[in-house]
Amino acid sequence: MKKFIEEPKGTTYKELLNVAFSICDEFLLVKRDQHDLNENGEKFIEEIKPYVKEIKRQEEWPGTTLLGHYADVYYFHCHQELKEILTNKTERLYQWLTPELLEDICFLKNGEVWLATVAHEKIGVIMSKNQSELERVIGIEGITMS
Repeated sequence: MKKFIEEPKGTTYKELLNVAFSICDEFLLVKRDQHDLNENGEKFIEEIKPYVKEIKRQEEWPGTTLLGHYADVYYFHCHQELKEILTNKTERLYQWLTPELLEDICFLKNGEVWLATVAHEKIGVIMSKNQSELERVIGIEGITMS
């Protein structure tokens, strides 16, 4: 596991998304019950709705376990159209926060967590054990990891 020391922003973040979309087959975003979306957040859900693979009621997802609360976890296939929507909506990894957007973007490869975030705590980790995948991430200009 490799943890981001500094938040990927700007072109570094966009290149990270490019790598994630090329390696992973799905990603997820979260809407917690106890947090309301504003008008921008509601518009974002409408924009991505055609791409939703599945919505599950969950009390946990990579990096987070709720106590006595639930969330709608939105699952998506890694499609090029979605990558473009995501890169147009955000400029940095920890921008995935309510009320403007859904939360805690995470990427999965073959059902296994590849990248997990807890945006409000500014935590991001790459979970891959594949050395060439790690090298691709670490090789992105501006990425610093421990």
